[in-house]
Amino acid sequence: MDIPRLVAEFRSLPPPSQMEALVRLAHELTIVGRDAYEPSSLGLRHPDRLRALNEVQHRVTSHVLALLAADPDRYPDEVLASIILEQDDPELRRQVATAFARSLSPQVVA
Repeated sequence: MDIPRLVAEFRSLPPPSQMEALVRLAHELTIVGRDAYEPSSLGLRHPDRLRALNEVQHRVTSHVLALLAADPDRYPDEVLASIILEQDDPELRRQVATAFARSLSPQVVA
């Protein structure tokens, strides 16, 4: 995954397109989070991964709200991208980067 390209692509988007991409990402992250579930039960097999995803979603949705309010104190684009993409868990990092790449595509979310 070409992380610098993803960051550059996100930074190049105007605020309305960033908002759309971030809402797509929030949706994509819910799908990534399903990997943390224990199959056919209410348990979790990766609680740390789910917690990390929750934190990313919190930052992503907070940033969308800041963009909607035109808040000049919001995270700089590269900081937000870093928060999203720099995960300690290698599998989660791969999953989140893939989700971020999909969110930057202008395709319809299923």
